[in-house]
Formats: sequence, structure tokens, C-alpha cells
Amino acid sequence: MGLSSWAGVFPYISRFGVSHGSHVQPGLTPKRLMGFLPMIPAYLLRIRRKQWRQFIQLARFVTPKTMSSKKNCGDGKADLHAAASCDGNVCTRLTGAGRSAIAVIGVGGPASRAAVMQCFTAASPRELKSNEIRYGDWHGAVAESSQAAIPSESIVVIMRHEDLFEVHCHGGSAAIDRILADLEQVGITPVDNAAWPHPWPIASPDAVARPLLIREATDTLTQCQTVRTAAVAMDQVRGAMHDWAVKWLGVFAARRDADRAADLPLDRGAINDHLTEFHGEVQSMLDYASVTMRLTAPFRVVLAGRPNVGKSSLINAILGYDRSIATPVAGTTRDVLHAETIIDGLPIRLSDTAGIHDSDESIEREGISRALREASTADLVLAIQTPDTPAIVKGDSQVPQIEVLNKSDLLRGSAAKDVIQTVATTGVGIDVLLAAIANRLADAFPPPSAPAPLNERQVRCLETLRSTTETLALRIALGELVEG
Repeated sequence: MGLSSWAGVFPYISRFGVSHGSHVQPGLTPKRLMGFLPMIPAYLLRIRRKQWRQFIQLARFVTPKTMSSKKNCGDGKADLHAAASCDGNVCTRLTGAGRSAIAVIGVGGPASRAAVMQCFTAASPRELKSNEIRYGDWHGAVAESSQAAIPSESIVVIMRHEDLFEVHCHGGSAAIDRILADLEQVGITPVDNAAWPHPWPIASPDAVARPLLIREATDTLTQCQTVRTAAVAMDQVRGAMHDWAVKWLGVFAARRDADRAADLPLDRGAINDHLTEFHGEVQSMLDYASVTMRLTAPFRVVLAGRPNVGKSSLINAILGYDRSIATPVAGTTRDVLHAETIIDGLPIRLSDTAGIHDSDESIEREGISRALREASTADLVLAIQTPDTPAIVKGDSQVPQIEVLNKSDLLRGSAAKDVIQTVATTGVGIDVLLAAIANRLADAFPPPSAPAPLNERQVRCLETLRSTTETLALRIALGELVEG
């Protein structure tokens, strides 16, 4: 692994951990990473010397109960468990869910410094300073006799305040779980991200009291699992929705104040022009709400069709591995099977369903009933057919649908233009199908930098604004959107 391999980290970091205006997100900013670069060669050499056996042992690290305390030779070694009884001694993962290049764990509370120093040994013996990047080894609070069995983890620690630390580590689940377990062992309680009681690690004191809309967007961002969904949340973290609401609050207030200053009646014509533009923008946001409200959940794509049209083979071809059992016997799939993947930056949950047909067998009928229910609540249905088996009738469902002709190598003649032809067993047409899925679902996304509602509270406020025409009522509703 050369330094050039780290170039792929920058887009991820710039998406999840950049400084934009006054809103600074946790993670490695490009500036911080440049300070980390001189340490990378030594880090890489260290990794090469580690044996795979040690790595597997680390991945199998199970419980902190098997570890005993280890006295650290550094400073801040008070009775951690006594201090940890105070409120606020907690830790959490601050970066988004799922695997990543780098993860950031927050450690806060009166005992945070002592806990971190018991588990971490810096490469340099000098004292920790605020906002200084310190590279070193995370060994945990383990006994000397256990050190050989559990290898240390090369990490970066940043002290934001005396009782607030960031631990930057590898983004894989083994490293993250190991560090959280070590912290719990020394009295720091792991909590969910939503329960994190401390301000986000930030450089500017002015950013502590962040507006409600930006706090809500930050909560959503930490749960996004792909760059494409995170981009929408990041736009709101950067103030897209907040700035939009503040702008219109100013417009309506200025219009009313101007008319009052001139001792004139309200200019209904000018206000109506503003209302037309305003309500159009509100409606646009509501049109995207069905997607932007669930950025943390995958899109539901259901494969539906008659028995033996190759639904299971097709889902295996899309995933790139055998998730479903595929046989030439009709009725092999009798329940709904799920598998998650990412298509063009979109989180997707694929559902393989039972073949839809008339059946006298009770178990098979239940599977067919579940298949129909799954298709009726999907975001997208792939209607699978073959040259010898027609597609199922769509009926009254409003769910978008893509027609797929599988086993197209058996086709005699030509297929309809709007039907995607595939051969699941050879991979023919799979790339075309993946592009069609991504394009159909991506149509529901707002354009870059556009304001977008991320939760039910925001949608309710927008629905109120859509039906409101009085200036005072609009200002009240906008104030509720901004301040709650």
C-alpha cells in the first residue's frame, strides 16, 4: 500500500469531515490529515510487521471483562471508576454508520482524560495540548501479560477540551468495537450517538449553539451509509434549509415593516408575488420529502414475477454472490429473502420473493401473499418475465416498475423497447439493469445544495406553510421550523 492509495480517502473525508463556514464537522479535515501524513510510512511499516494471526485475534476481541487494569506511566491516573460515576463520562462513535476509511470516537466527561491516557501511549512523551494531533498506540487497559495476545492499534488522539477527546482510528468494526470496549472497561460508558451529551468537537466556540435544523441534519448525517445520501444531509448541515427559512423570515418581515414605515396599507400584490414563489419552493421540498425523510434507510427494490423466471439468479447476479438458492424447480423460493447492497451510491435492499401464481398449498400461498405485500410497499419493483413466461399484471399499484426480460438468450424475435433484457447466469444486461435502477431512484433526490426536509417535524412545518397565506402566520410557522 503506497501513499497514492490514500488519495481515495480524501473524497470520503471531504464529505464527512470538512470545515465549511462556521459549521465544522468531526473527522479528519484535509488540514488535519496533512499533519498525519508524515506518520503514515511508519504506520504502514508497523502494519507489515504484524502477523495475520494477531489481526484475527484482534478481530475476535470479545469482552472487556477478561481484561484487568493496567497502570499507565503517564499523567492523569486517578481512580477512574470513582470518577466515572459522575454524569457525562461517556463515549460514542461520532462518524457515520457502516465501514469507512477513518472513524472518530468521542470521549467526554470528567474522567475522559484519565481514561484515554490509561489506554493510549503517545509516540512523543510531551504533554497533551488542546487541538494538537497526537499519534501513538492504543493498547487498552490490559495487563502486561496480555499485551502479546492483543496487538496495539495505531491511532490519533486530539484533546478538544480538558474533558473532551477525539480518538481517530481505522474505520472497520473490529477497531471501533475494541476501543469502545476498552473505554467501557475503564469506566467510560458507550452511548448511542443521539445520547451524546457533549457538544460536537469543534474549533469555534460560536458553533456550540448550533441552530435546530443543523443539529437535526447532523443527527441524520451520522446515520447515512453512502456518499449520495450523506450529500443531501451534508447540504442541510451546511445550512441549506436553515438559510432558506431565515431568508424568507427576513423577506416577510421587511415587507411588513416597509409598509408600516410608509404608513401604507399592505401591498397585497407584492405579497402575492412573494407567496407564489415561496409556496412553489415549499412544494418542491415536499415533493422530495418521501426520499429525504429516510436517507438513513435503504431503498426497497423487490423482484417479482411468476415461478421459475430467474428471480433468485438475478438477485445473485446483482449482488455478485449467491444470496438466494437458485434451481430450475419452480417454487424454490417460498419466503421473502432480503439482501443489502449499494448501486451507484444508493443504499438498496433487494427482496427476492416467491413466484406469483395460483396454488393450493397453504405454505406456498402464504409466500405468495407476502410477495404481493412486499411489492405493494416497495420503492421500485423489478417485474421479471422470460420469453416463455409473461410478466405479472401490475394492477392498481402506484409503485414504479421496471420490466425485465430474463433468459433473453432464449428469445426468438425482438422484445419491446422499454424492456431490459438480461441473462442472469452469464451477467448479460446486468450493468444496464443496475443503471436503470439507479436512474429511476435518483430522480427522487433534490438537486445539490437544495433545502430538503429530513424528518416528520420539518415536513409538518412545510405542510403548514404550504396552506398559509397571512404574513404573520407565515412568520410564526417559519419560526417554528427554525426554532422548534
